[in-house]
Amino acid sequence: MTKRIWEDLLTEQDRQVITKAGYDKEGAASWESRGLGENPMVLVIDMQRLVVGENVPILEAVEEYRTAMGSIAWDAIDYMVPFLAFVRERDIPVTYTRVVPASYDDPDHPDLAIVDPVAPEEGETVIDKSYASAFYGTDLLSRLVRAGTDTLVVVGNSTSGCVRATAVDAQSNGLNVILPQECVFDRIEASHKVGLLDLWMKYAEVLEVGEVETYLEEMSARGADE
Repeated sequence: MTKRIWEDLLTEQDRQVITKAGYDKEGAASWESRGLGENPMVLVIDMQRLVVGENVPILEAVEEYRTAMGSIAWDAIDYMVPFLAFVRERDIPVTYTRVVPASYDDPDHPDLAIVDPVAPEEGETVIDKSYASAFYGTDLLSRLVRAGTDTLVVVGNSTSGCVRATAVDAQSNGLNVILPQECVFDRIEASHKVGLLDLWMKYAEVLEVGEVETYLEEMSARGADE
């Protein structure tokens, strides 16, 4: 059973609302907000040098880049590296995004590079974006439609920003969304926990990475049998 990392933030009334209104079982009542499809793709969001920074405490990391998260990001990378290896071994497609801020004239600036431990492999798509959602102003949705993708497994950052915006847009476009909670992160712990709570209640499955791997293993095996 998934460990809900936001539990320590909830009041007793909050817990009763979640249970009595059925959010723990069904998600949002207005639409099918949680589910697992049969044709997943992994989306790696903005794992760039200016966001990740050095593997030091965040208060040191921001001295180099104000957007860097330091050890918070590297703790997630420790989970993302074996997860991406697992995914690739099963031929599940992986797509990346990079945010290219308006303040950068050169899209090939080293600050914007995806850090080596989770860098894309040959043939994997990298989509440049200018805003929080990976869907806004990009061809991501067209790519997903052409591939027949029905489920987006989102990893990267930040939980309350680009991950949230992408998850909401994905769900709004009829996709299932899965968040391996160890593989997403945020610079503010409260934002991370509340962001995951909100996404779980209304837009996405939030699971431990091992549970996501079990699902992906099943989809990979099913695809091999067809």
